Amino acid sequence: MALPSRVRRGYALGSLATGTFGTVPGLLLLPYLTDTLGVAAGLAGLIVFVPKAWDVVLNPIAGRVSDRRGVRRPFLAWAGVGVAVTFALIFAGPGSPPAVAAVWVLVAFVACATAYAFFQVPYNAMPAEITADPGERTRM
Repeated sequence: MALPSRVRRGYALGSLATGTFGTVPGLLLLPYLTDTLGVAAGLAGLIVFVPKAWDVVLNPIAGRVSDRRGVRRPFLAWAGVGVAVTFALIFAGPGSPPAVAAVWVLVAFVACATAYAFFQVPYNAMPAEITADPGERTRM
């Protein structure tokens, strides 16, 4: 049985969010830190690395919590809002001095990575729960 198109469109919105979070920091964050905020390149690289390392630790925890709750939509809703707010905060910090800006971006990016883990892990588990049809999962 085919899934309603609104379900597939809704799931596609999640892919837009995961694609944005996965792409934009890698493309824009280092130049933003170094060229706009004046953060030293080595420190800027560390600021980009730390949330990614945190993600490796946090994803299994997010999966365990999500699996135990059983219901994934609340995670998508709350974490989705958290990702949107903290993602904006990454680029909305104080401009100077560079040390303050660096701390701001690091804290905001770690918070964003935390929210993202609690969005992405349940999001990736949803197709198996939405439909048992492998063809429908592929179309999602």
